[in-house]
Amino acid sequence: MKVGTTYVGTTEVGCIECVGALDHCHGTLIVHSSNVVECTEDGCVQLHAVRHGLVVDCSALAGGCSCDDVMEHLRAS
Repeated sequence: MKVGTTYVGTTEVGCIECVGALDHCHGTLIVHSSNVVECTEDGCVQLHAVRHGLVVDCSALAGGCSCDDVMEHLRAS
C-alpha cells in the first residue's frame, strides 16, 4: 500500500476528495507571521485553510522562514 492513497478494500481509488469531486488542494498552505498565506501547489489561487489538508506556520519550515527575522526585528524596534 502506498502512503497517501485511499483504498476501498484492496482497490486503489486515489484521493478520496478527488473521487468525491470535492473542492480541495493537494498542496500545503503556509501561514506567515504577517498572516500572508501561500500554497506549495503550483497554480493554487484559492488560499483557504478548508481547501488544504495540511496547514503549517512558516516557523515550522525546515530552515525557518525569512519573515520570522523581519517580525523579530519589528518587535525589537
